Amino acid sequence: MPEVQQGRYYVSEKHLAGDIHWQKGLRCYDCHGGDPTTTNKSKAHFPDAPYREIKEIGPRDIPEFCGRCHSDVQYMRHYQPSPRTDQLSEYWTSSHGKQLKATGDPQVAVCTSCHGGKHKLIAVRNLESPVYITRIAKTCAGCHSDAKIMAGRQYHGRPLGHNQYDEWQQGVHGKALAKGDLSAPACNRCHGNHGAVPPDVDSVANVCGSCHGKVAKLFASTRMKHQFEEAGLPGCATCHGNHLIRTPTDEMLGMGEKAVCAKCHAQGQHGATLAGAAVARSLRAQLDELNQLIAEANANVAQAERLGMDVSSPRFDLRKALNARVNARTLIHSFAPGPVEKALAEGIQTASAVKERAEAALEEHTARRTWLAVSLAPIAVVVLFLLFYIRRLGMPTA
Repeated sequence: MPEVQQGRYYVSEKHLAGDIHWQKGLRCYDCHGGDPTTTNKSKAHFPDAPYREIKEIGPRDIPEFCGRCHSDVQYMRHYQPSPRTDQLSEYWTSSHGKQLKATGDPQVAVCTSCHGGKHKLIAVRNLESPVYITRIAKTCAGCHSDAKIMAGRQYHGRPLGHNQYDEWQQGVHGKALAKGDLSAPACNRCHGNHGAVPPDVDSVANVCGSCHGKVAKLFASTRMKHQFEEAGLPGCATCHGNHLIRTPTDEMLGMGEKAVCAKCHAQGQHGATLAGAAVARSLRAQLDELNQLIAEANANVAQAERLGMDVSSPRFDLRKALNARVNARTLIHSFAPGPVEKALAEGIQTASAVKERAEAALEEHTARRTWLAVSLAPIAVVVLFLLFYIRRLGMPTA
């Protein structure tokens, strides 16, 4: 951090070494004004600058201050041929920007809050940048996990809370990113960067669909999408959660204790019917049957393989059953029982056939051992007879 003496900042080249502006050749006067060619102290220090003293650049000033350059396409072309210059206009549409403009709240995030500080702004693609994909969630948590900062803050009348980061870390997205999957979303993938806002009820499915394309297409084509919106339910988040998104399991289907279908269908909420509950139970029963058959078929194939039987064809067909199960799980998002039942039926038929073929291979192995034993019996009799005959002749046997 820059040194402070008697109310003034003392910033040296050491403090600026990691700053992207300094690395690109910008110097103090480019931001703060002044004449770098003179030895006259009064002229060298900010006589024409819009902000005469560093201490006068408060949080409310920073977006427009940074925007003087970053919104100027001609200026930014000095550093890259196709620059983005919409960051400032996006910022004023964000929850941060609106709050800053309305109240001047000094705790609201501005450019320097996320990009590294006034004199240590790090390039976004730098692995050490606070907004690099592996670090951005923790950067957001700097404010959003602080109970004091978030106290009383709301969005559309709903308290924002301060546990989003902890929940995200426990969810599938946070765990995937922690393992090195850079395609896994952090805060900005769902909320936006400079124009960060929580997704509205009618846009949640589209946000999720930016990654989960097939599921989003299925959901968008069903009448349930509009019913969710009319009931004020946020699409995918209704069943899967928003920040704490757990790994999907088959227990989510049906009317059991952990089934998400039961949230509405057990109590008749949001227009849910008992007929829908019956469909959920039926689909879960068929899925359980398929799971059982796949497990049994896989066990039989593995055993036959260990015994040296050729099971390449059954193992290939078992993959078809597994694909049918994946397809059925995906088609659940269509909220149409017909396609799901068809996929499950195909999987059940394939898995049953694989199980039977693997059992036939095991029976063949048993038969081969039996016939081998039977064929060895007369050979053993002949050998014994020869040994007896040789002894009768008085010839040595060894």
